[in-house]
Parts: sequence; C-alpha cells; structure tokens
Amino acid sequence: MSGRPSALTLVVVDDDEHIRRAVERLLRSHGHQVHAFKSAEAYLAGACQADCAILDVELPGLSGLELHARLAQDGNDLPVVFITARDEVETLAAVQRTHRCYLKKPLDEDRLLAAIARATTNHM
Repeated sequence: MSGRPSALTLVVVDDDEHIRRAVERLLRSHGHQVHAFKSAEAYLAGACQADCAILDVELPGLSGLELHARLAQDGNDLPVVFITARDEVETLAAVQRTHRCYLKKPLDEDRLLAAIARATTNHM
C-alpha cells in the first residue's frame, strides 16, 4: 500500500482466540482502534460504533453472515470484510451473495489491510 490510511475504528469478531488476537495486534500496529469479540452475540451486546467489521463466517451461535444480515435489517450498513477458513462452495457462495469482500485464512496482512481500505472507501 502506498500510504498509511487514516486511523479507523474496527471490530473483529472471531471465536478463535489466536486469530482474533493476531488480527487485533496487526490492526493496532497500523494505528487503528480495535474492538475484538469472540461471538456475534458479544458484539451485539457491546454496541460499539465502528468504521468496518472483520467477521468470521463460521461462528458458534449467530454466524458472521447472520450478524451481517441482522445489522442490515436494523439499518446498519457497516462495511464488512468476511474471513473464513472454509472453502466449501455453499459457504463461499453465501458470502459472495452479500457483495462484501472475503478473505481465506490464514490471513495475509497486505490483503486484509487492502480489503479494509476498499470496504471503507466504497462506503463513503
């Protein structure tokens, strides 16, 4: 990436503690404020405002896709980047229907930062 983007407030929702913490550290190292949650339900209970959310597709309870749908239903058009370790056709097709970016785990730092920049730029 050519320049450092403005600091954003980001949400990371992933039930895998190692991934959640690694993504949180990465994003903080780039100057972003990060709120991390282990479940969609915890994020909804936290009710924090953000510029973009990084959502794991496969979460216990409410999935990342269901969380995105609930936010949209409530009128919240929060930019989202989906992340997934799954590569089943049904999972990827469901993510593609949201017209949101998705990345496969393990995550590549540059691709994640570029996806966040695209999501937030396209949202403005």
